[in-house]
Amino acid sequence: MSKAGQDRGGTPRAQLMENDMWNLIADVGGTNMRLAEVSAEGEILTQERFQTKGEMTLEAACVQFANSRGSMPARAVIAAAGVVKDGAVQLTNADNQSFSETSLSQALAGASVKVLNDFEAAAWSLATVGPEDVTTLQGKAEFPKDPCLILGPGTGLGVGALVWAGDVPCVVPGEGGHVALGPRTPEEVPIFKAMRDEWPEVGMGEGLIVEAEAILSGTGLPLFYRAVAKSMDLTAPLDNGADIFEAAKAKLDTAAMRAVELFARYLAGVAGDLGLVFAAKGGVFVTGGVAAANPWMFDEAFVAAFNAGGRHTGWRQELPLHLYHQPNFGLIGARNYLVNR
Repeated sequence: MSKAGQDRGGTPRAQLMENDMWNLIADVGGTNMRLAEVSAEGEILTQERFQTKGEMTLEAACVQFANSRGSMPARAVIAAAGVVKDGAVQLTNADNQSFSETSLSQALAGASVKVLNDFEAAAWSLATVGPEDVTTLQGKAEFPKDPCLILGPGTGLGVGALVWAGDVPCVVPGEGGHVALGPRTPEEVPIFKAMRDEWPEVGMGEGLIVEAEAILSGTGLPLFYRAVAKSMDLTAPLDNGADIFEAAKAKLDTAAMRAVELFARYLAGVAGDLGLVFAAKGGVFVTGGVAAANPWMFDEAFVAAFNAGGRHTGWRQELPLHLYHQPNFGLIGARNYLVNR
């Protein structure tokens, strides 16, 4: 981590400045738990990785990590891939892992603990974003202290926003992945009718609208692909998102090509809509496993769909648009929260 990056993260508060204190951060996903020590200056130091789906709980992993450090941390900030409610979380992709701020504090001898949703942490990571972290699709790789939006399709559709109060960053967590999404042209109406049949629970109201996450996620894409195939009277032999994207890229499956074309257009439209909500002059950042695996999807048509705002197209064109490929955004976001709160 560069010194400049530390400086952009803000000045650590008093509890980070004591020489005999250290702090713990963690990024807990469905496969791995990554734990790290944060220095008094806010630098990420020693790191250790544990399996999320193994027998070890996060509490036990934190205690083991702390014991190897020689003392318990003063504070801990955990980025978790799941919905956080009242300080507790059940991981989306690991049924054996649930934890809370209370259970972690008890395990760590009374340390102050904060649990963040993974996209809340992603938004916090933007406080120290640099040009090396992005591929810029629109605008410049410059990062003024203006509102920023980050979203990413993965298991679900994560969304977060970062705003500034002077030089102090603050994150606005939310569930933007559950905004409404519907057909944009008459030709898409049969697709949404079929999608409502495929997954009735994601319907919103009596019409054709569904949750955005129902389509813009690794979970939803296979069902959307089947809906597209049904609307075209085609078979749908593929059953996972990776195969659908691969077949679309190679132009091997007509339904996959159409599904991915619409996926990209809808993702761009939602990014533009939410970017407009936050007046994200600091940038709109697209990230996540789907984006990282399929950079070919982010072409001129994607940018055009992002900017398709009717009377307000000009406003959208003023929003910087980036692919965000910082793999450690969970740890960086946890660190940035730690040093700014």
